[in-house]
Amino acid sequence: MSSEKYLFLSDEWIAKVTDIRAEVEARFGDQLPEPPAEVRLNVTITQIPHRDDLHGHVDTTGGSLVILEGALAEFDVAVTTDYITAAEFFASGSPEEFMEALMPAIFRGRILIEGDLAELMPLMQQQVGEPTEIPREAREVGARIAAFTEI
Repeated sequence: MSSEKYLFLSDEWIAKVTDIRAEVEARFGDQLPEPPAEVRLNVTITQIPHRDDLHGHVDTTGGSLVILEGALAEFDVAVTTDYITAAEFFASGSPEEFMEALMPAIFRGRILIEGDLAELMPLMQQQVGEPTEIPREAREVGARIAAFTEI
């Protein structure tokens, strides 16, 4: 196993994460739960010290979770945050910690939301809800990514 580290949100980090997601989808796609809601979410991360702002999106309208670079022309919700806030959320130890930090970050203006936050609630609630029957290797994706991430 490689101990090489990649800067969070660098091109190399994104490529490695994309490879892991593709591997999990190929191996376990039929065993992963469908998203609890259809949503098209644009995400912009600003003030990244080692690159220009990053524009990406999450799309669940096809029955699976798709995360790609580039913004969608038509979207339900757009979220903008800075690199430090994104890194803090990435490093949160659990979905519960993520959710506890979310609302204060929104109220402090560290996360800007365009559209209806309620559109995202089913996805966020799935993260903190009862665990579903997901293969162990698929559940461990976050730990695999964290192992090679340098913030």
